[in-house]
Amino acid sequence: MHRRQFLPLLATPSILPAKPPRPEIVNAHYFRAHMYTMVPRHVREDLQWMADAGCTHLTLAVLEQDLFAAVENIEIVCNEAAKRNLKVIATPARWAGLTAGAPKVPSLFSTLHPETWIRNQDGSVYQSPRVSGVISSIHHPATFDFFCQSLTTLFTKFPLDGMIWDEPKGFRLDYSKAALTNLSPTAPREQHWKATADFYGRVSRFVREKFPAKRIAMFVQAHNNLQQVEICAQIQGIDTFGCDGRPWDIDTDKQWSEGPKQEDQESGKGKVLLGKGERITTLARKYNRKTLMLAENHNLPAKMLPSMEQGLPKVLALPLDHLIFYYYPRNIEDPERNMAIIARALKNAW
Repeated sequence: MHRRQFLPLLATPSILPAKPPRPEIVNAHYFRAHMYTMVPRHVREDLQWMADAGCTHLTLAVLEQDLFAAVENIEIVCNEAAKRNLKVIATPARWAGLTAGAPKVPSLFSTLHPETWIRNQDGSVYQSPRVSGVISSIHHPATFDFFCQSLTTLFTKFPLDGMIWDEPKGFRLDYSKAALTNLSPTAPREQHWKATADFYGRVSRFVREKFPAKRIAMFVQAHNNLQQVEICAQIQGIDTFGCDGRPWDIDTDKQWSEGPKQEDQESGKGKVLLGKGERITTLARKYNRKTLMLAENHNLPAKMLPSMEQGLPKVLALPLDHLIFYYYPRNIEDPERNMAIIARALKNAW
């Protein structure tokens, strides 16, 4: 074949590699919204960046106290989002110590309700000192009531598209009085896991019944125990399930597990989307859930950015329904380069 005849064939759809389908939701996790000093001009600039990058949604992590102490801040974001056809999703952040989200602070509810605290087998109070301190038991009725009342306030006050359970906690042995009312003192860990999953299911079903149009998603850590993950994937009331992790594979991650450890550094622990995370989206599909991945571009020293740049396009090529990344996330050495990598990857992906 003559060269002039061959070259046009390279541009035909049958020869060029097909691009993956675009996720239904492309979602920017808006960390900056937690600074409490809300400059409207900055919000407009931030949300315009998201719209220009092709985002359909943004996510706000909402603290318990935000429901009365940051109402106008959330309203500013929601109003500016609507002008750009961006929908807003909320993550209940650090509520009762049972959810993740930004920032890492103790729960106001748990602080005021010591009768709800998870207990160790010897009766001492269980604490998570690097995350949120004490954690309320999913077995205590006050904990369930708190979530239902707070979510009712959340969805009544703000025009939200839905909510995300961010790395739900409580999947541990609990010997509090409330727990021992429901479980035997010798109950295996799997029964504790199932009881915790049932708690999130009961709350999710409450939201589903009261606010039927709201999306409800959940993601766990990509390197979590698969048995525990499968229990979570079956939670009733959620429609989307997935994981968060570094946007690279396990072999890439191993290089960050060698040498001196950085304090509070997720890298090097096997929490990766490529490979491990794909096991979780497979489980989501098994239980007829839509799939979700959060590409963790936060808490990154500059030396890890080449790994992110190489791995992110592979993550975006996966069949996902919901993709999340952090918009100008916390604790990164070169934030402008970080976000430029994200913008290029989004532009070239679909």
